[in-house]
Amino acid sequence: MKELERRQLARRVIYSIPSLCLLVLLTFLLARGALGIFLKERESAKRVSELETKALAREKRQEELEAFIARLKTEEGIVDEIKDKFSVVREGEHVAIIVDAREDQASTSVTKISWYKRLWTAIMSLYE
Repeated sequence: MKELERRQLARRVIYSIPSLCLLVLLTFLLARGALGIFLKERESAKRVSELETKALAREKRQEELEAFIARLKTEEGIVDEIKDKFSVVREGEHVAIIVDAREDQASTSVTKISWYKRLWTAIMSLYE
């Protein structure tokens, strides 16, 4: 009989409103913490992905620079760079600079002005 009363007392304490509120609060706090950890994990995974991409880009850039340096160590590479940077030529060489032809714009050509600019110009000319 006393065992039965003890069980009923325990059930009353567990199922009472204050203890249920405490359990709900505890559950909420644990769920919030788990959600925070989950969000941090996703952010960390994104950062890892970005850092791996940057690392690959830097490795590729390093390989390009090493190839460029190796080219500069040759006589031909040095000469090509000097020609590119300073626009110079060796004796006996000639350089031809090709420039795209420009279209001459005559002052009589009709320029296209949008309709709202034309309207604004017409309104402003009335007040002059």
